[in-house]
Amino acid sequence: MPAESARQKRPVGESKVKSEADQSQTNSAVSAGGAEEAQDKPVRSKDKAKPGRSPADARKIKELEASFKELEDKYIRLRAEYDNHIKRTSKEKSELITYAGTQVFRLTLPILDDLYRTVEHARQDETQKDDPIVQGVALIADKFAKVLEAEGIQVFSSVGEEFDPELHEALMTRPSNEQPAGIVLEEYEPGYKYRDKVIRHAKVVVSG
Repeated sequence: MPAESARQKRPVGESKVKSEADQSQTNSAVSAGGAEEAQDKPVRSKDKAKPGRSPADARKIKELEASFKELEDKYIRLRAEYDNHIKRTSKEKSELITYAGTQVFRLTLPILDDLYRTVEHARQDETQKDDPIVQGVALIADKFAKVLEAEGIQVFSSVGEEFDPELHEALMTRPSNEQPAGIVLEEYEPGYKYRDKVIRHAKVVVSG
């Protein structure tokens, strides 16, 4: 009984002081644990300072940019060459189709010239100008000319026209009191066009 009374009669102040001391120790332990936890926590990447670009990296980037620019220029040139090749090939094919018979017509025109020369020479002779054979040759020549015309062959006149090297081939020059210089005075051989292309120049005499 005396011992229990002594415990029950412990001063209130002493118990309060002890409680505050225990609370202080608990808070210190919690703070220490929090500090240790903060030290163990990894630093976020956004808090790290970004490293600067080294001179070697900058040089490498410049080299890559220059290489890319060179490849781009090569691509542009190759693309332009390819487009020109396609256009040139298409044009050549179109001309080949349009003027496919040019060589054959060139070889044929001298035959027509010979027929007309034969008729002209025969008609200069009074005894032959009405000959049925001459008339027949003349009909053949005219028919031949019409066939060529139907295929796009056209004869162009030159006498009295101004000399044009795109159309005429000057065999000689001759003084003229009636025409100024550079005018076609006489035609030895007619010129022909196939559609819009000259396939044979007219052989002419030009005033000088």
